[in-house]
Amino acid sequence: MDTIFEILKKISTERDIKIYIVGGYIRNYIMGDKSSDIDVVVDKSIEDVVNDFANAINGKVVSLNNAYSVYKVIDKQRGIHVDFSDMDGIDINEDLSKRDFTINSMAIDVSNDIDIKNIIDPLGGKKDLKNKVIRAVHDKTFTDDPIRMLRAVRFMAQMNFELDCKSKESIRRNKTKITTVSGERIANEFFKILKFNNTHYYFKFMDEELNIFEQIFPEVAGMKEVGRCEYHVVDVFTHSLFTLKIMEDIINDNGYFEEHLRAAYEQHSSQTISGEHRRLELIKLAAFFHDVGKPISKWEDNTGRTRFRGHEVTGAESIRDIARRWSLSIKEREILYRVVHYHMLPLVSYKANDVGGEFLYDMFTKCGNETLDVLLVALADIVSTRRLLFPEEEMGKFKVHIEYMANNYLTRYKDVEDISHIITGTDIMSEFNIDEGIKVGELIGEAKKAIYLGKVPPRKNAVIDYLKNVL
Repeated sequence: MDTIFEILKKISTERDIKIYIVGGYIRNYIMGDKSSDIDVVVDKSIEDVVNDFANAINGKVVSLNNAYSVYKVIDKQRGIHVDFSDMDGIDINEDLSKRDFTINSMAIDVSNDIDIKNIIDPLGGKKDLKNKVIRAVHDKTFTDDPIRMLRAVRFMAQMNFELDCKSKESIRRNKTKITTVSGERIANEFFKILKFNNTHYYFKFMDEELNIFEQIFPEVAGMKEVGRCEYHVVDVFTHSLFTLKIMEDIINDNGYFEEHLRAAYEQHSSQTISGEHRRLELIKLAAFFHDVGKPISKWEDNTGRTRFRGHEVTGAESIRDIARRWSLSIKEREILYRVVHYHMLPLVSYKANDVGGEFLYDMFTKCGNETLDVLLVALADIVSTRRLLFPEEEMGKFKVHIEYMANNYLTRYKDVEDISHIITGTDIMSEFNIDEGIKVGELIGEAKKAIYLGKVPPRKNAVIDYLKNVL
């Protein structure tokens, strides 16, 4: 890292140009954290500085915004990104006064040593870091760029800081501005919030303290109006927050599941699905929105009891709509859709006391790669419901039920997901003289199920004999 600053210092001296390190790098330096991203402000001739720097490190230059002269230089060898921008104002103090939060409004002139005594701090960022406070720089912070409303919450979650009262009031006053932000930018900040342990707290904070949650998710208004019934003592929104909390408690408890199951969940949930979005963030989002379909599906039977039959179907469509608004990838949309659509299956199994092979195979086939996700959301859903209804009830029985299904999925179903080492579609077409098509896929499915249920041993000849009877 020292080499980077030496290069910038040399360019500053040789070209007689003021160059400053600003923002997050300074914040993290004070807190003792490392940064792989460095923001640089240049007072003139930015193209010359960028090209000199890129040549010195053999880095790649990317233009981020031609209109505002913003560039990124990527140094793959050191694993860092350096963003260069023109100074916004007549000097560094004016530039810093136009940034988002005081903790990000500090700088160091590269002609000086990187030392805390050389930090330029006109807005009290060091003091706010010490006091663990997120504070907006000025009254227009959130109107100049409304995404900062979510960024404030993200910094709270990231650093375990509080948001000062004046900033809260400013967000509440300008809450409707968040609706002008693109879905992609909102998703970007939300997925960062979802990475942290107490997402449920920050969801509640955005709703109760900032009043922006319904602006982002209009679906929430309906969730607050329905839900109380024979099985729920709270509305859907409160239940959903509690479900998310229970799920995060389970995730953060290394001793909750058996070791092999914990390891399987850890590996599964850490998968990168698209960009920097992991499966874990999608599971948490699905957990919160698992009952989003209840306002639409609410009805009363002839005894006057409130019912929500089919809410998982309408909910799956709603979560897919949210994913579209956020421009999430098709794969992410389908993961969210499938988890919400099938989250009731484990409860159906529990209430019917049915963990038979037929039921489990059918559920695993429907849920596919999202089976573990569905089981985790279902467990959190069941526990959050029962804990409010019957606080003294033993909750371990639900955990045992889910663990049994998860173990069965991992140790038995996964073995038959791909049976190409036993029999292939080509084998079936050749053996039964049929053309490629749906029928071949159906026969492969029959073979998988038969092997899973123990009706036939996993051998090609045995499978062919079985399929002859099927045909």
